[in-house]
Amino acid sequence: MRDRQTGAWERFAAEDPLFFIEADARKRGSLDEFLESGRQTAGWALDWIGDRTGRRRLLEIGCGLGRTARGFAESFERVDGVDVSPTMVARAEELGLPGNVRFALGSGRDLDGFDDGAYDVVFSHLVFQHLPRESAIEAYLGEVRRVLGPDGAALLQFDTRPPSLVASVLQALPDALLPRKRRRHMRRYRRRPERVRELTQAAGLRIEEEQGAGTADHWLLLRRERLA
Repeated sequence: MRDRQTGAWERFAAEDPLFFIEADARKRGSLDEFLESGRQTAGWALDWIGDRTGRRRLLEIGCGLGRTARGFAESFERVDGVDVSPTMVARAEELGLPGNVRFALGSGRDLDGFDDGAYDVVFSHLVFQHLPRESAIEAYLGEVRRVLGPDGAALLQFDTRPPSLVASVLQALPDALLPRKRRRHMRRYRRRPERVRELTQAAGLRIEEEQGAGTADHWLLLRRERLA
């Protein structure tokens, strides 16, 4: 079942996908600059992971227009992506994807259709920060563990900045009173670093490394816990 969150991202994709993926015009740039930034992000991620995983298959949660998938495609045999917006997936395909990249439509809560233990790497950027319901994050983390191979790694980003009165007020206001980058479902939802760690561990994922705790770009490098 598609909920309000997934429906909102379909509207965003139809209205202006580049803006709703990256609202900061300075970071977004032209379409070519936007796509090139994904190659840089992919390179940074792979430098961090190093040789700790294989390079056969990667899954990206929230693949959008495919900017990071294109970068990952240069290093993996196969890159799969999942997104909640059919328009976003269609536009990514219209832009032209490398031959080893495949995108699919997802529910916003699970990774149905992706095989158990099939992936060397699971990656997500600018996705979990937009999920207002913690239950959706819990469901996704359980699925991440399911699809990771025994020696695989997940690299996931969260917003763990401290709570802010201004942010709380903005979240309470209706969309009509706010600029479009503050719209519901586009907004960021901050979670305490300790809570993010609790959620990952409860899903059977072990934190191997992390960067940027307490910031808008808190990254966790996760492994599957080996169950007794």
